[in-house]
Amino acid sequence: MVSEQTWHPTACILCECNCGIEVRLGGDDGRRFERVRGDKAHPASAGYTCEKALRLDHYQNGRHRLTSPLRRRDDGTYEEIDWDTAIAEVAERFTAVRDTHGGESIFYYGGGGQGNHLGGAYSSGTRAALGSRFRSNALAQEKTGEFWVNGTMLGTHVRGDFEEAEVAVFVGKNPWQSHGLPRARTTLKEIARDPNRSMIVLDPRRTETAELADFHLQVRPGTDAWCLAALGAVLVEEDLIDHRWLAQHAADVDEVTAHLAKVDIAAFGAVAGVSEDLVRRAARRLAGASSVAVFEDLGVQMSLHSTLSSYLEKLLWLLTGNFATPGSQYVPTSLVNLAGAGVSGGGSSRTSPVAGARIISGLVPANVVAEEILTDHPARYRAMLVESGNPAHSLADSQRMRDALGALDLLVVIDVAMTETARLAHYVLPVPSQFEKWEATFFNFDFPRNVFHLRRPLLDPLPGTLGEPEIHARLC
Repeated sequence: MVSEQTWHPTACILCECNCGIEVRLGGDDGRRFERVRGDKAHPASAGYTCEKALRLDHYQNGRHRLTSPLRRRDDGTYEEIDWDTAIAEVAERFTAVRDTHGGESIFYYGGGGQGNHLGGAYSSGTRAALGSRFRSNALAQEKTGEFWVNGTMLGTHVRGDFEEAEVAVFVGKNPWQSHGLPRARTTLKEIARDPNRSMIVLDPRRTETAELADFHLQVRPGTDAWCLAALGAVLVEEDLIDHRWLAQHAADVDEVTAHLAKVDIAAFGAVAGVSEDLVRRAARRLAGASSVAVFEDLGVQMSLHSTLSSYLEKLLWLLTGNFATPGSQYVPTSLVNLAGAGVSGGGSSRTSPVAGARIISGLVPANVVAEEILTDHPARYRAMLVESGNPAHSLADSQRMRDALGALDLLVVIDVAMTETARLAHYVLPVPSQFEKWEATFFNFDFPRNVFHLRRPLLDPLPGTLGEPEIHARLC
């Protein structure tokens, strides 16, 4: 147990930036996060933090924290059991499913929550022992369309260098609130204050980021693809593309530009609800910049035509040669491939057993999980291990997802709290929080300054919890 009289360094775990913070502990038991502030000594965030981190005590000391393995009774209520019983029964029941229906009928969802990445690797041992082949997580709910586009076009995923960019473009992204880039609000304000830099935002809402933007393309919901295609068409029609760069680095340019040349810019803008004049001015500013960084996110990735929008967004910076130069798009080098089976996934021929959905980056599309269960197909998923995930709450068509989870022969949840998914499980296995164990995040995507932060525990684990590595080792 660490002293509560000092500030203790750690990191926020509420977005991918994982800003360095310092925590002062207190309360009757010394476990309350009485104060939180940015850690000025942190090499990445350098003291920056947002209000999310100030509310970490709600996460750490929430009323749904678990302190004992739970087994569901026939009437739906739960009883506490000891760890030896829990491990033995879970292993026995998973093994029975495997021996009866094959390991491919055991589905894995999750694999390490935000800032909780070390433990997720240990699930591979349990999955191998059971012969479990199919998996998914939240990335397959929102990111696999972009993964596929990146893999097909580039063979890898990319990020934008917004600290150096002359023009920053945000598509369905409001970093003022969602962050996703280092020192988000500071960086946005620096761009907005600089008369030589500009910001372009595609978003139906007048977000805080859109308020700062020089160009707010306020598209109608679900029409991002029309607006992006119109922007690309302006680049082609006004000959604003970087012919020299494309000749050296790109294939099939003539075919792509021929399609864009057919786009009726005014008509496409009208569909999106954006004037032709605004589309043209934004495209010219983008094409005339010395560097352009682009960030697309959930606002477009969870909307209509999301995969097409991901493709069209990338055409904007590729056609203008904004790749692998300061202030543009770059290929990050992370310590661990979070997508599991290759971020590209462009050439994957694997499909899910029932819906036949393409598996991208090793992940079954999240929206077909219920379909893979609620069927009499002999290859349906019959058991599920959910780790640091909450599909009953987070996936589309929540009621159908709950019905699917309820139809499983076995549902086991590994988590810190009694989530909506845990309330449907046959067994719930409680683990320490990110602040009660050694932890790290593998969201080290920045360039050229790249940081990996290994964090020591601030607190002893709650009695009755067990770390993910030990759970998986015991199950194996």
